[in-house]
Amino acid sequence: MPKDKTATNLKIIRCMKEEFLTYGYEKASLNRISANVGITTAGLYKHFKGKDDMFHYLVKDTLETFEAIKNDGSESMTGDVADFDPFGEEWTKTMIDTIFSHYDGMRLLICCSAGSPYESFEEDLIDIETQANKQYAEILKKAGRNVRKLTEMEWHILSTEYIHLVFEIVRHGLTEEEAYRHIDFVKALLYPGWKEIFGL
Repeated sequence: MPKDKTATNLKIIRCMKEEFLTYGYEKASLNRISANVGITTAGLYKHFKGKDDMFHYLVKDTLETFEAIKNDGSESMTGDVADFDPFGEEWTKTMIDTIFSHYDGMRLLICCSAGSPYESFEEDLIDIETQANKQYAEILKKAGRNVRKLTEMEWHILSTEYIHLVFEIVRHGLTEEEAYRHIDFVKALLYPGWKEIFGL
């Protein structure tokens, strides 16, 4: 009777997730994964091509979700600019729901991806946020708002603080209840300055 490859594959996925979450991408060991599964390392390569392939498998759904959020955010720029609130209840719920529905993927990308093709995940989001902020500033200028002129470094700082503080939810293992309180605090900390910069 042939072995159940599906069951083996599920065990591999569980073991490789535990490995990456425990040791991070750089220190993750294929030998240790295969030993925990109970197969040879050669057998492991029948399921995945290597560490990159494994890590991608574990984070691909999270990456796709953030890509969709980015696209939705671009579309929201076409609405009433005065109503846009990057800390609003709808955004807060969307972000927290996303983090907790993809929690392992988020942990892998934020805390365990050094050395992987995805180690720049957070920095990439900061770059995207920076471009979105600049786009929003231009829309506001055309609408007659008194938007402050920022240097490239200042745009970067604005976006970095925003993205980095949101992902403290993941870095510090906050519960969902704690995450909502955290975002409220981030809003109290950043929103007044954000409104002053954009002339709102």
